[in-house]
Amino acid sequence: MLIKKEHALALLNAKSQEEKGSACQITIKAEEDPYLELELQNLLEQGSSPIEYVLTYWGRNLVYLMEEMIQKGLLKHPSEWDERFRWIGSEVIAMIDAAIRSGNLTGELTFKPLAERGLAEERHEEKKGWFKEINEYAKAIYDIYQKAKPRLEISRELGRYIASIPPGPAETSTLPVHGRNLEIMESMRLISFSVPNSDVYTLSGLGQAVQKTIQTMAPSLGTIINEDYMYALLKVLDSGIEALTTQELEVLQELAFIDAEGNLLPAGEHLLEVYRLWNEREYRPVKTFNLETLDEEILIGLEKVWEKHKENPEILATAEEIVHYLLEKPLKEYKHLKEFYGRMLNQAMGYQKKEELKKKWAELFTVEDLFKHFWEKGNEWYEKLFDTVMESLYSLESFNLIVSEVDEKKGKLIYKFTPHGVEVLKDIKERGVREITATGVKAVTITKTEFGAPNYNWYEEGVKEGLVGGGYPTKSGELYERLAYAIKRIPHLTRFELMVLHKIPEYGMFLEELFKEFDETLKEEVQYAVNKLEARYILDVLPNNGLRLTEPGKLIKKALSGVPEGIADPINPLIVRILQAIKQVGNLYVKEKRVRILPKNWEEALRISGLDKETFEKELAVARLAGFIGRTSIHESGLEILEALELLNK
Repeated sequence: MLIKKEHALALLNAKSQEEKGSACQITIKAEEDPYLELELQNLLEQGSSPIEYVLTYWGRNLVYLMEEMIQKGLLKHPSEWDERFRWIGSEVIAMIDAAIRSGNLTGELTFKPLAERGLAEERHEEKKGWFKEINEYAKAIYDIYQKAKPRLEISRELGRYIASIPPGPAETSTLPVHGRNLEIMESMRLISFSVPNSDVYTLSGLGQAVQKTIQTMAPSLGTIINEDYMYALLKVLDSGIEALTTQELEVLQELAFIDAEGNLLPAGEHLLEVYRLWNEREYRPVKTFNLETLDEEILIGLEKVWEKHKENPEILATAEEIVHYLLEKPLKEYKHLKEFYGRMLNQAMGYQKKEELKKKWAELFTVEDLFKHFWEKGNEWYEKLFDTVMESLYSLESFNLIVSEVDEKKGKLIYKFTPHGVEVLKDIKERGVREITATGVKAVTITKTEFGAPNYNWYEEGVKEGLVGGGYPTKSGELYERLAYAIKRIPHLTRFELMVLHKIPEYGMFLEELFKEFDETLKEEVQYAVNKLEARYILDVLPNNGLRLTEPGKLIKKALSGVPEGIADPINPLIVRILQAIKQVGNLYVKEKRVRILPKNWEEALRISGLDKETFEKELAVARLAGFIGRTSIHESGLEILEALELLNK
């Protein structure tokens, strides 16, 4: 949806002619472009002749809104607008959508651009203070956007342009301009621009489907995609090739949508996806992925341990063996881990002297020396290192990159790669160890939505991490995008991530407000926690920096509401396996909202969990401390964790 100065004047002109009882006639070809674009947006429709235009129901509603806003002084008359001013565009719709999902609050990032368009205002509420929120006009425009179904008509010339441009994300300044192609594309919702200033563009989910169709078809006609072609293709699926008219059959075959027998060709498959997105508007949710440098080092270490196992079968890929790998590795080989250890020290100790850490890093030669310096009492340094490795192993298992199981001969818990883990390890070897942030991956995953383009800082993260480049997702970007939707997530929260989650309401908080809940020296740690929460699909960070809990996130927060914040990993994949095992062998009591387990069934629960006895008892003790499990039953909070598990992987 796009309303610039020329579109607004065209709508007002059509309204004026309607009041006189006639249609708006276009006699000069050069003046017709905005009218054609408004027709594609379902705001105007042709009258009794091709040069006549009349308002649609939705176009009339939009004009009434605009006139009322002008009358109230919220908006200047379109004749006074700058030619480049975009009253409505994909970025404006995205800002309104994010505000609605934030309880109508705009946040600092988007308040000014929305207010400049007459769509946001400051409101005072007694005892609560001032709020920056969208007004009723913004909600009405959003309603029109939702209900005014655009047309879809791609000419051969426009098709060439769409096929030639990078799908994004990329900086808007790199987008080639050719005639009014961009205005036409935005009118059909094929391209999106970033919040708040349109610095980044991407083809929308519909636009990418259209591009794939064009790139696989035979664009031999003047019009290469339209609604009639899509309906004809549906007839083939529903009733076979015999249901087509002679003209429909010729068109579908000439454009390479079907073969002579009526079988779908690649272009036809893509055109069906175009129809689904255009007609049903069913877009996937925005999911993302995250890896820290220590997680990647652990994956490398896990492979090294398995290589040692080939030479000496006595060596197994246990947590202890991975710790030994880190101790043996010269510190100079992975100095990029210093930031990770700095965050860990801050989280664990409230440690403020980052300069001291940097100094010690320059002086020390091994990880062992580093841990001994900060945890000198007794053998605590080794326990801290072991806990750090375990936290990473939990995280990797929660993202379905490794799996833990009991070795049959030794009876110890060992770790193995999943197919997804093998893919990630290959990427690390090819492109090096570096942070894979949730915002960087989201720069790729958000492009498949209806009007989503990554914020500029998301885009920059994607470029820095090698996930985006030259207007395309890289091979690495495509990998992490696919993993964001392919992995089976298992709930996992560290102690610090739980502290952050406790501060976040269901909606209505913004990232800058969350930072203020913690000491300013912990801003980096909070940002990393937000990354993990978003990658685990517990939290959604909106384009206006609004924070909104997902449905599984709401359940997980509720289940953990009474958990003491001192527990290192209050929920992790091993605890989840224990909960699943107990539920399988226990009896559900619906009224009490708990599952009871008979004493004789504990051995069976141990077997089903796939854990060794020592690990089972250790994690069971943590689960009891967290309140998920009592002496003989799973409590309601434990059942909520299992419900969240289902939602995470629905």
